[in-house]
Amino acid sequence: MTSYKLSLTGVHARNEATIQATQDWERGRIDSKRLNAAFKEDIASLVRLQKEAGADYTSDGQISTAWQDFLTPFTSGFSGVKKGPMLRWYNTNTFYQAPVVDGEISSSGQALWRRVERRAVRAGAFRIALPDPLTFSELAEDAFYHDAEDLQFAYAKALNAELRTLDKNGVDYFQFSSPALVARFRGKPITRDKLGQLGEAIRTSLKGTKARTGFHTFFGDASPYLPEMFDLLPTDDIGFDFTQTDPEALSETGKGIIAGVADARSTYLEGVGELKEKVELIASRTGTRSITLAPSCDLRYIPRVAADAKLRQLGALKKVLGSGAR
Repeated sequence: MTSYKLSLTGVHARNEATIQATQDWERGRIDSKRLNAAFKEDIASLVRLQKEAGADYTSDGQISTAWQDFLTPFTSGFSGVKKGPMLRWYNTNTFYQAPVVDGEISSSGQALWRRVERRAVRAGAFRIALPDPLTFSELAEDAFYHDAEDLQFAYAKALNAELRTLDKNGVDYFQFSSPALVARFRGKPITRDKLGQLGEAIRTSLKGTKARTGFHTFFGDASPYLPEMFDLLPTDDIGFDFTQTDPEALSETGKGIIAGVADARSTYLEGVGELKEKVELIASRTGTRSITLAPSCDLRYIPRVAADAKLRQLGALKKVLGSGAR
C-alpha cells in the first residue's frame, strides 16, 4: 500500500510585505532590523501554512536575505569559492551569481546551518534543498581543479561537513536539487558512467549522516536516465518534474518518489481530480510504497498567493488520497 506525504521542494515565493520591505531597505527607508523582522514573519506564516496543509516536512522556504540566490551559501560560505558574474538561472526570469572556484574547496560546516531559520527547525521535521554536485560543478567557473569529476567530489566533501552539522542539529531531510541533470537543452544526456559518478559524489556528501534524503530533477525530462537513476543514485527518494517527465516512462522501484505534479511555474491551479489521476498513474507504474506530493520545482517563480494556493491544493490532494476516495 502506498503512503502519501506532502512537502515543498525548494525556494518559496516571498510575500508582498517582504518584497516591499526589501525595496524599502534598499532605498534606505527602513533599517536591517525591520527588514529581518519582515522576513521572520514571512517565514512564520509559511510554516503555519505548511502545518495547515498537512505537510510532513517543514521548510523555511529559503527565502531570507541569507539565500539571495540558491548558491549564495556556497559562494559566500565556502573557502576556495567566490561570487562571479550574475547569470540567468536556467530558462527563468531569476538570476544567480556564478561560483568561481579559485582554490581548494573546504567548509567549516556552518555555511548552511547559520542560514536556517531555527524556529522552523523546531516546528517539525525540517527539510532543506541544496544544489547537487553535478549542478554546482556545471554552474561553476573552475579556475582551480580543471576537471569536472574532481570539482564534483571537492564540493561533495565540503558539503559533507555542512550536512553533518545540519544532521546533528535536527534537520531531518536533505534534498539534492538537480536541474543540471535534465535541463540540458541542446546538450546530450550525461552517460551512465557519469550518472554513477554523480551517485558516488552524493554518497560522499552523505557520509556519517542519518537524515532521509531525496534527489529532485526539474526543468527537463528525466526519462533518458530511467530506470538507471533508481539504481545509481543513493538517496531514499527520487523526484521528477511531471510537467516535463511523462509518468508512463517510470518503472518499478523500491525508492520513494517525489511527485512534482503541481506546476510551480504556472499560476493555473490544477484540480484535485486532475492531480489525483496523475499521482495514481505514478503509483501504478512504480509500485512504490512512498509518494511525496510536491510542486514540480521551486515555487518562487509565481506570486505568493498562487504559490500558497498550490500548496493548499496539494494538501487537499493528500487528504483525498489518504482517505482512499475516488
